[in-house]
Amino acid sequence: MTTNLSLRGEGLAKQKPVFLDVLANIWDPVLNPTGVVNLGLAENTLMHTELKQFMNSKQFSPHIPLHPSHVTVTSGVSNALECTAWGLFDEGDHLLVSRPYFNAFRTSFSTRAGVGLLEVKLGEIDAFSFAAVEHYEEALLSARKEGITVKALLLCSPHNPLGRCYSEDVLREYMRLCGKYNLHLISDEIYALSVWESPDLPEATSFKSVLSIDTAGLMDQSMDFGATGLRIGCLISQSNQRLLEAADGISLLNFPSSAADSVATSLLADDEFTTEYMRTNRLRLAESYKFVTAFLKRHEIPYSQCNATFFLWIRLGAVVKDPNTTDDEILAKLRNLKVYIAAGYAYASEERGWFRLVFAHPRPVLEEGLQRIAQALEL
Repeated sequence: MTTNLSLRGEGLAKQKPVFLDVLANIWDPVLNPTGVVNLGLAENTLMHTELKQFMNSKQFSPHIPLHPSHVTVTSGVSNALECTAWGLFDEGDHLLVSRPYFNAFRTSFSTRAGVGLLEVKLGEIDAFSFAAVEHYEEALLSARKEGITVKALLLCSPHNPLGRCYSEDVLREYMRLCGKYNLHLISDEIYALSVWESPDLPEATSFKSVLSIDTAGLMDQSMDFGATGLRIGCLISQSNQRLLEAADGISLLNFPSSAADSVATSLLADDEFTTEYMRTNRLRLAESYKFVTAFLKRHEIPYSQCNATFFLWIRLGAVVKDPNTTDDEILAKLRNLKVYIAAGYAYASEERGWFRLVFAHPRPVLEEGLQRIAQALEL
């Protein structure tokens, strides 16, 4: 059967995300009780009634006051990242990113713009430590010896999928590294307002935006952030106007809808509403985290402690009866009971057995999903 697609189109068709099939059959206790419980897609449904996930730029405490000329508005954060891919890189160039990392970074940088991800293996090193910066430098120097062109370093803070934030001191160290080797620093801060008090990490580092740091003597500035719920993102650069001009050069592909633009403007202009919204969001995220981690502890499922974002990095491979069970076999068990979470290998996990579970859902959804996970794995 002919599809009339180009070779490029055929390749893209094979990359259709699994979650599109999940979204077409979402579980509802009344309307669709046999549907799929979605605990895999990184979406915060706890605040749907308050028009979830918007951002107030005041929360980023910029060292240099933001001016409209510093910002290009796009149709989402992934789109903002792709704009940096087109604007900062030539096809075949690379950027540094440590494992594990958000799987859609491959789409944003590689699929159309042709930018390679140079994966930094950290092993047992804490991803948020000074030692991790040294691994980035080693990976960079090794790549240069092999003739690989590296143009930038990519951070995600708060981190997806690890759910923690980089400290100011560590961010400064990354900036020094970028300044030393003339690299761009791209900071994805989409989860900046989803940081909450974690019982597991009472002394945890809170969010610090790269915009708030004085980069004098360190490097130039480049970052992006946005809100997935309204499909609006912002690409911010206070020192690279040409990058914003490059993004504007493909602006016809990037505009948010006028409806989303209007809603976002109304929300961000209402200080009282935004303050209460963020307070409620953080409380609900903390409550959901406590509920899910209690389940994990009861069933002795290892997990990475966190205090930000709305997903958990959990190791289901540690509790299956057969230690030789593959991640795909675990996914198959979960699919059989119609529960969806994402495998760690999709996020370049360095170890098998890890999965990403989204906990930002109302209690009935979490109860149903966790019960199905326990049943699928015979816990």
